[in-house]
Amino acid sequence: MKKPPSSILFICQLNSIRSPMAEALMRKHYGARSFADSCGVYAGDLDDFMVSVLAEQGMDMSGHEAQSLAQLQDSNFDAVIAFTPNAFEAAKTVFEDTETKVTHWPMPDPTQGSLDVRALMDNYRSVREMIKSRLVEAFGPPD
Repeated sequence: MKKPPSSILFICQLNSIRSPMAEALMRKHYGARSFADSCGVYAGDLDDFMVSVLAEQGMDMSGHEAQSLAQLQDSNFDAVIAFTPNAFEAAKTVFEDTETKVTHWPMPDPTQGSLDVRALMDNYRSVREMIKSRLVEAFGPPD
């Protein structure tokens, strides 16, 4: 059976959407087996759509405070998953002299496309489900 790392960091550009989604999903589904955190190459702002689509599935990220990679660069993680090419390159640089495995999971930006609220919410839900699928693929069935 696949096993989640004991500690994992998710990173995207601004720690506003994809990486906090992944952090929340990891905590909900693998929290008994793995510590999860998230950051961005730069710290962003709380994204209300992200909070809403996670709340639909019982996860509360309303208190999420965005962090930058620089804030966590002295932390130890078994694995880092980056959702953008820029985040992947930044993480590889920060963790190059460590045993940390850095992986790139390309993930679309849900803010791209129509500015219609319904379409945006559907984009966010789609990204949430893509992340959830990747977690199950990588780490096996949830707790």
